[in-house]
Order: sequence, then C-alpha cells, then structure tokens
Amino acid sequence: MRKTLLATSIIVILSVPSAFAHHPDKVIINAAAKKQAEVPFNHMKHVKRAKSCDTCHHMNKGLTAETKAKVEKCSSCHLDPKPNVPGMREMSLTKNPFHQACIACHKTQKKGPVACTGCHLKKS
Repeated sequence: MRKTLLATSIIVILSVPSAFAHHPDKVIINAAAKKQAEVPFNHMKHVKRAKSCDTCHHMNKGLTAETKAKVEKCSSCHLDPKPNVPGMREMSLTKNPFHQACIACHKTQKKGPVACTGCHLKKS
C-alpha cells in the first residue's frame, strides 16, 4: 500500500509541470534555411511579452498558454503558400511573414533585432 501511494505521488508530482507547459520554451525556425541561417527563437520570452498568443498564431484566435490545442507550424501555410499569402522563402523584409510581423513588433516595442544577422545567427 505504501509503495503504491509513493509511486502515485511521484507520478503526480512529475506530471504537474508538463500539465501547464503546453508550448515549447525554444523553437528553431529552419524550414527555409537554404537561403539564410536558421533562427533560434525564444518562444517562452515572447509568450511572456505578447498580449495574446494569436498575435503570432493568427489562425488560432483565442489561443492562450494554457490552451491544449493543436497549433500548426507557420511553415504549414507559409513555406509554399497559396497566392496572396506571404511566403517564408522570401528574403524581402516586406514579403516574408516573419520579417513583416517580427520586425514590425520589434520596432514598435523598441526591443529585439531588426537586421538580418540579429535573427539569422551564423554558426561558428
């Protein structure tokens, strides 16, 4: 009986943190890395600063850090997009969806990189 109670307690204690962590801490954006170096993205830092998750995850209105919902990768729509959808293979600062959203936010917040090498870090 004591062993069962101890085992159950350990399982519950170990599972509690994962019950509240529904999003990754860090993400590597590399689907279009043939043209530029991959982008290490501190998701947790942005989760804490964003007003809401749908600021970036625009197809998931009402998404919160606690929501258990399937969130598609940006590349599922933006890697090889339909007409009139911005494509992440674009190098242009005005045509790439990451460049549009991220740089605009960084400029508004006056925080974060706005130049290519600020996000696309060269590997040493």
